[in-house]
Amino acid sequence: MAREWNAVEYEDLSSPQTRWGAEFLDRLELGGDEDAIDAGCGTGKVTGLLLERLPRGTILAVDGSRAMVEAAGERFAGEPRVRVEHQDLLELEVEETVDLVFSTATFHWIGDHGRLFDRLALALKPGGRLAAQCGGEGNISRATRATREVMARERFRPFFEGWDDDKNYAGA
Repeated sequence: MAREWNAVEYEDLSSPQTRWGAEFLDRLELGGDEDAIDAGCGTGKVTGLLLERLPRGTILAVDGSRAMVEAAGERFAGEPRVRVEHQDLLELEVEETVDLVFSTATFHWIGDHGRLFDRLALALKPGGRLAAQCGGEGNISRATRATREVMARERFRPFFEGWDDDKNYAGA
């Protein structure tokens, strides 16, 4: 199930995610003509960086949050090489398969990774690539430690009942 986000706040606070996405894109070898999916596009900041690297390609930018899709849609209004769609990645359906599924800072918000990767694989052409960045360098240990500390506090325990995976935030 997709979650709803505040796109205005995310746009203001997503500088780290944008930086990580840019660094990740710098390491990707792209021909420039790939058709791609940005899986979990958010407000489209990193989608725009991907678009710069695909001067002859197209992007299907997908997010499960209607607010994020609205913001990304506004960002790419009039850009014929980007189509923005509201879709839950666990139910992802595409009209045509793509060369690249690209994603940054998204998969830890999705609980069923088996289904997620099944859906993403179906979206890829034979020989297509999945390129996913799932966190900033060195931050997982800090985030895990902080999460465990909060979970251990008496006043917060009720909020974490039944949730025991400190690396997957889909259940939080």
